[in-house]
Formats: sequence, structure tokens, C-alpha cells
Amino acid sequence: MFKSLGERSLNFGFSGMENQTSIFTRVNGWASQSGAINLGQGFPDSAPPALLLDAVGEALQENYYQYVPSFGLLGLRNQISTIWKEDFGVNLNPETQITITAGATQALHDAISSIVQAGDEVLLLDPAYDSYAPVVLQAGAIPVRIPMEFSLLSGFYLNWDRIRDSIGSNTKLWIINNPHNPTGYCLNASDYKEIDHIMNQNPGLHLLGDEVYAYLVFEGKFRSFLDFGDWKERVLVVHSFGKTYHCTGWKLGYAAGSFNWNQKLRSRHEYNVFCVNSLMQRSFEIYLPKDTNRSGIADYYLEQRNFLLSLLEGKPIGYIPVQGTYFQWIDLSFLNKQISDVELAKEWALNAGCAMIPFSPFMENTHSNRSLLMRLCFAKSKEKMDKGMKNLYQYLGI
Repeated sequence: MFKSLGERSLNFGFSGMENQTSIFTRVNGWASQSGAINLGQGFPDSAPPALLLDAVGEALQENYYQYVPSFGLLGLRNQISTIWKEDFGVNLNPETQITITAGATQALHDAISSIVQAGDEVLLLDPAYDSYAPVVLQAGAIPVRIPMEFSLLSGFYLNWDRIRDSIGSNTKLWIINNPHNPTGYCLNASDYKEIDHIMNQNPGLHLLGDEVYAYLVFEGKFRSFLDFGDWKERVLVVHSFGKTYHCTGWKLGYAAGSFNWNQKLRSRHEYNVFCVNSLMQRSFEIYLPKDTNRSGIADYYLEQRNFLLSLLEGKPIGYIPVQGTYFQWIDLSFLNKQISDVELAKEWALNAGCAMIPFSPFMENTHSNRSLLMRLCFAKSKEKMDKGMKNLYQYLGI
């Protein structure tokens, strides 16, 4: 059933990055070729809420086919502003502090490229989502990658001494993903206190918050970086409708926060995509006043996470339950293999009937050899998770 793939030359570092396909493209290709169960890329199996689909039909009837204002329908931005007040206690001016984007990735790209210049340093927490470093490098800036600490007893956590020591006179931007992909780590009260202190001590430092999993928190309480008053003009956050409403392919998100930074982002955005899918914008404008999905999405994914963990019980695979996102990391030290995690992911996708995402593409080479880690997505159906893990266990003989 599982076909073999001809050998390819793969680079696992960040040199020559412009000639590489992403790890998601590679893993999806291997899974597609072999017919493996794909527990890799983070798109849900669940359908969008019925009321949202109804709103799409209503928007179609309203003939939303043409260009809309570059920075997004004002009605949609008004709805987002209302949500921020209700959910996070943050006031946002919908006209000047919210920009609708073609998903979070475009928002991140334009946010980074609009604030850094050649020679600036950008702090990344390793493992870092793989879209950050390429944009930093394209801008001529320098990624400063700070590894998170890891152990099988405590999971992932931040080394604040190392973070403080990494900030210098050329440090312009700090990108923080919270909840964190791929580790599932959620910042705690102590972390927020450290971030607040660092931002106050470094008035030239900007913070870009990747908060696309804000509603997927199982332990602790999410706090947006926009909820800090002293340095609010140096903060921009990015959110995604796709993660919360099971519609990642619609590519709709937004950037919110600093007035000045938003204006810089908009100057990129306007000549990048000009405006974003008008039909989807109008659909969410109609839907959001009726939305009940975001209030219950964490409970849904907590059940999904716990089901995946039940499939890991009694196996030699190491893990600690994640605090947020819809990804669970697993440690594969029991294999005692002299093989990279990318090679292992390829082997499993082609021969074991189960595809997952290796950690090393999220990390600098010097940080990526400590453990053999994979990321599993539990936004998949229970049947798919069960089948994929059974395939893998059969292949491994465990």
C-alpha cells in the first residue's frame, strides 16, 4: 500500500532556504504519495459552524464579488473591535488599529518587513514557526534564535536569563507565538512579568505577537500582548479566523494594535494583496454577532487532545499534555536511532502509514539535535487519529 519515494537532497538548515520547500509541503507530498494518514499539517477535519456557512450564502446573495477597501470592510473591523472589548478587555479603534489580511502568514510577513531593516536583529524563540526566519532574512535583518529549554519531566519553558542576554543595541523586534506552535506552551503570569520588564527596559524594542491560537488554551489564562499599556505603541498582534472557525483555506486574518505600526504594515499590505477576499469578509461580518463557536472551541479541542493522549498511553513514547494549540509534541528517544527527525518523518509517511511534522525545521541546526521530537495535530477526526497511530504502532511493533 505504501509506495517508496525516490531519494532527494534535503537541506535541514537555514542556508539556501530560498531553494527549499517547506516541511509542510514535503510531508504532505509524502503522505499523498503513499496514502498515509496525515496527522501533520494543522488544518481541522471539522466543518465550519453552520451559521457561518449560512452567512456565506447570505453574502453570495448580496453579490460581494468586487474589491473592498484595502484595509478591510469597516463593518468587519467594527465586529473585531467589539470582540476585543468583550473577550480581552482591550479597546481598539477599528479604523486605524485593525487591518484585515489574507490569513496570519501575510499579516506576519507585512508586519515584519514593515518594521525591520538591514542589520536589525530579530529575536525568535526556538522552536519558531517556520515562516518567521525567511521574512527576517528577506529584509536583510538577522534572526537571533533563542532555544527554549526542554526536558521530559517539565516539557518546554523559557530561559529568561538567556533571553535578556540576547538583547543588544541592534535588537529591533521580538516575535512571540502564544500559545506556542509547535510546543503547545502557554505563557504564564511569571512570563508576562518578564516580558513587561524587558519591554519597559528596552524602548527601541518592538513586539510582534502571533496569537492565532488565542482561543485554544486548556491550562492557565490567555493574555494578549495588547493588554499592556506602557508599551502599546510598540506592539502588533496577529490573529486568524481559520484556526478558530475550522476554515484555514479561506485565508482570513488580521493584524491589530499600534497605530503607527499598523500604518507601516498597511503601506506594505496595499501593494502586496491590495485587499482581501470580499466574500469571506462579508460572511464574517454577518456571522460574528451570532458567534458562539469561540467560547466553546477550547473545550472541543481539550477533548480531542485527551483522545490523542489516550492513544499514547502505555507506549514508550514520551510526552507531556500541551497547554494550548491543537498540536501535541512527542519524544521518540526510545528508538535510539541515528537518524534525523526529517528522515524519520519521511520514512513513516512513506512506509508506516502515518505522517507527522518533525521539529528540526522549526529550529536552528545548533539547537535541533537535543531530542527526537515530532508534532501531531489533534484537529483531526478521532477515527483518523486512531487509524494513524495504529498504523505506526504496527510498523514499529509496539
